[in-house]
Parts: sequence; C-alpha cells; structure tokens
Amino acid sequence: MRYRHASKRITITGLLVTGLVATAAPALATASAPAAAPRPAGSAYGLTVDGPLAVPPMPSVSSASGTVSKSLARENRTKLVDASALDVSASSARARSTVARLAVPRAKLLASAVSAECDGGRGSAHLTRAALAGKGLDASPPPNTTIPVDVDGVGRASLILNKQQRMADGRLAVTAMELRLPLPGKASTVRVASAMCGQGAVPAEAPAPKPVKRDLPVAG
Repeated sequence: MRYRHASKRITITGLLVTGLVATAAPALATASAPAAAPRPAGSAYGLTVDGPLAVPPMPSVSSASGTVSKSLARENRTKLVDASALDVSASSARARSTVARLAVPRAKLLASAVSAECDGGRGSAHLTRAALAGKGLDASPPPNTTIPVDVDGVGRASLILNKQQRMADGRLAVTAMELRLPLPGKASTVRVASAMCGQGAVPAEAPAPKPVKRDLPVAG
C-alpha cells in the first residue's frame, strides 16, 4: 500500500510538470515571433549645397505613410545659388521635388523649373528652359547624363542630370541636377530637386553614368 501511494504521488507530480510546460510553450512561441518589417520611407528636398558655403536640404520632408508636403518661397542665403518656389512632398511610395527660377551664376547655369520624381521605385527628372553657358539642356535627360564644364578661373566642373542611385535598402534616389564646382580652397556640390522612394516591384540597378562628350567653356 505504501508503494502504491508513492506511485500516485509521482504520477500527479508528472502531470503538473507537463501542464506547466504546455502552458509556457505558447508564451515562448509568441516571444520569438519576428517583428513586422518597417515600411520604407519616402523623402524629398529642394536644394542643398556641400562645401564652404554649405546649405542644408531646404525644404525637406520624409514620410513612411501618408503624403507630407512643404514649401519655401526662396533660397538665396549664399552667392553661389539662387532659387524660388521650392515645393516638396513625400509618402512611403512616392516623392516629388520642384524648384523654380534656378540660377548658379558661377557656372552660368539657369532654369525656369527643375523637378525630380520617384514613384514606386522608378525615377524621372524634367527641366524647363534650362541652359548651361547659353546652351540648352535636354528637357527629359536620360538617367545619369554627365556634362563636363570648363569654368574660367575655376577649372573643370561637371553637371549630372537625372542622377539616379539605388540605396542599400532598395530605395531609389533621384536628383534632377548635381553640379560639382572646384572652387578655390574646397570643392562645392550643388544638388537641386531630389526625391527618394521605396523599391519597385522589379528590383533594378540604376543606369551607369553616360558622359556627354562635349566641353562647355564658361567665362568667369
């Protein structure tokens, strides 16, 4: 009889331990479940300058959900670049930037309007009445069109139109104009109308730069 009672106690104890393990299992499974991936954020800015006369991205927006917009009447805090009516907007899947009445006197770069758009991971740029040293620029330039420019008293500069870069996270960045000027002391880079958005359905590398084989001398 004594052994029979001991056997019952062991059986009951075993059932209790089994019940505790079964209860804990769902909690462990829940804790190890992977977190949902964050939605990609779209972003845009109108104008920025790197170099001695630096200008942070102005105006600038970013959004991982609904559309966010911002405008700036004019940006001319430096003598390097002057622009008006800077309008930007961004959502998780689409971004757009537009800049009007652009002027970079040192490079004799002018444009009535400059815009960049990224939609579903695909980008484009458009120029309205844009000219460099008096020579007209393509209104819808192919991605990464590079034009070398000789600026008197400065040296060799370069202008990239419709610059497209695929980021490490799959997003595409489109910059309508990127002008690199080797100014005395330190080079400056002016970027006009930039937009970034999430990757499209079919991942693709951005096209390689396509230099335009002509030099545009610019009088100082």
